[in-house]
Amino acid sequence: MSKENKNITEELNNMRNYKEVKTGSAENELLQFFVGIILLGAGLFLLSKRVMVNSSWYVWHWGGFNMSSGTVTIPLIIGIIWYFFNSKSIVPKLIITLSVVFLVLSIIMSVRINFVTTTMFDYVLMFGMIAAGCGLLLKVLFKKRD
Repeated sequence: MSKENKNITEELNNMRNYKEVKTGSAENELLQFFVGIILLGAGLFLLSKRVMVNSSWYVWHWGGFNMSSGTVTIPLIIGIIWYFFNSKSIVPKLIITLSVVFLVLSIIMSVRINFVTTTMFDYVLMFGMIAAGCGLLLKVLFKKRD
């Protein structure tokens, strides 16, 4: 076999090995990505099963003035009446917009989230799965590419 044939054979072998290494790496990254998604999803699911959400009437405190969340609708009603009376004015539109924002805020602020008592094993399992899933996802997503 001539020198030139040996060089070509070596180059072909190197290219085959390089292709096998690259393909294996891509499959490994894809597997890590999906395992990370599964771990993160399972951990968040278990966490959501241990959290109780309830709501109650919320009271806004401004200085010495207390306003319950139901009284936020009064400016909304006034703004709607004013808008139908004079639709060209910008003031009722502003009042309606602010009232809707305060109404949504009062609903969100009335929500209470409590973590239910759980065993240490479940606690470590939940947050361990979340951390492992995030770690795998970050490893795959922020890996330096060739």
